[in-house]
Amino acid sequence: MKKTSGIGAPGFTLVELMIALVVGMVAMGAVYTVYAVHQKEYRNQQIRLSIQQDLRGALVILEDQMRLAGYDPEDSGRFGITDVRRYHLVDTRDDPDGQPAIFYTVDLDESGDPDPRNSHRNKEHCNFRIRDDQETGRRYLAWDNGAGRNPLAENIQALGLAYGVDLDGDGRLDTWAGGAHPIWAVDTDNDNRLDTHLDTDNNGVIDENDDANGDLQITAGDGGAIDPPVPVTRIRAVQVWLLAMSPLPLQGHGDQSTYVVGDRIVKAAGDGFVRRLAQTTIIGRNL
Repeated sequence: MKKTSGIGAPGFTLVELMIALVVGMVAMGAVYTVYAVHQKEYRNQQIRLSIQQDLRGALVILEDQMRLAGYDPEDSGRFGITDVRRYHLVDTRDDPDGQPAIFYTVDLDESGDPDPRNSHRNKEHCNFRIRDDQETGRRYLAWDNGAGRNPLAENIQALGLAYGVDLDGDGRLDTWAGGAHPIWAVDTDNDNRLDTHLDTDNNGVIDENDDANGDLQITAGDGGAIDPPVPVTRIRAVQVWLLAMSPLPLQGHGDQSTYVVGDRIVKAAGDGFVRRLAQTTIIGRNL
């Protein structure tokens, strides 16, 4: 028989209280599990969204600047893309083993004469480079618009750049071997001249197949040697690749993809990091 309270209402036995407690704990555990799953998915989606936003914003500025590069209202012929070498990720020296960079000039004061640099600061001399932050260990895309280095996009793992050229001055991009597809050239020996065409199989697509010897680099040895090399003054278009990577690995995520970033092939190692590749082609208005 159930015990009764002092006012005649029925009470609960110890067994009933224990059952209610267990049921309540199970329900709370289920609610927490669902909450944790949703929180994890929300966090993962935020990381993916952040990467996409970084890439989108960086490409917008890159496109705007590459269309401005070479702005020369006085038609002096002294402005344009000036340097396409690879540079060190920490200091300011050029480095064949570093990441590609692009330096360009614009005639902002419309004088027809590039202003001299002032302690490496001048708004007519600009560049995009990949840098490593020694304090945080993160890699980012930097834009120096002549007033100092500005982090443009965080967690950028690699930058790829290739260049369309016009050697004969007919206003159209030159094609490879007289075919239908444009030359997309890079500087592989860091002498600031374009010596290798990336679309080595000439199918109109720069992909893993263009790395004929499988060494994860598209070089002259893969069949795209340009001889003689092309000066940077003949550049008329830029193809850009940006590979972003999440700052932390995501549990349960295993990326096994292969990414082509300019003349480099990047193979993910299933390490849990989220990677996203963005690519665009920019025809220079002032080049």
